[in-house]
Amino acid sequence: MRQLLLPFALLAVAACGDLPTHRPLSPTEPSLATAVSSSKVDFSITDAGLSLGSDGKGMYRTGVCGVLGTYSSTVMYLAPAGQSIPKSQQASCNGIAPRRATLRLAVRHVSDVPHVDDVASPPGSGTFDVANVKFGFGGAQATTINSNAACGTAGLRFTSATYPGSNNVVREQLAGGVWHMYTQPWPNDKAYCENGGVVTYWHVSLDLTAQVLN
Repeated sequence: MRQLLLPFALLAVAACGDLPTHRPLSPTEPSLATAVSSSKVDFSITDAGLSLGSDGKGMYRTGVCGVLGTYSSTVMYLAPAGQSIPKSQQASCNGIAPRRATLRLAVRHVSDVPHVDDVASPPGSGTFDVANVKFGFGGAQATTINSNAACGTAGLRFTSATYPGSNNVVREQLAGGVWHMYTQPWPNDKAYCENGGVVTYWHVSLDLTAQVLN
């Protein structure tokens, strides 16, 4: 089933992770990520020069070398280093952990009409460590990348419902518990970033696949 999630009105009661005032989960808070009944998730990040990049160490397998991936009716939560490494894995994870993912902000969107982008090392650009990526399944259908980029407590967000001017991420639910999440082609890949009351938009590309395990 392929669906392109289009903007629509935010529900009066949004699911966890969709409200702009909700404090983002830190990579050390798996209990919050699994507040409702959830399944485990393995995931992979497609590199190919996209804004969201992997650490080049293959599939992120939940419960292995600190990776945490969960899926419920409200949110899919993917954290490369979201939990502690068991003592039994410490030897085998040497040189692998901590797992990482990175977010590269390079092209800031300035204007829609006419379309203007700033590519000359705009303020706020750089490469940042990703704590987690969340896909909310509430009314806002928000996709959030939490990292050490200067995007305030809300993180970098894609959701045209609650952050007009940003775009929605495409979500394909495939057979066998597989989800394919990816951004639309430029220029419809804009994400929202707010810091200290200053809003900026960035062109951000991502492509990842998540396998729900149970």
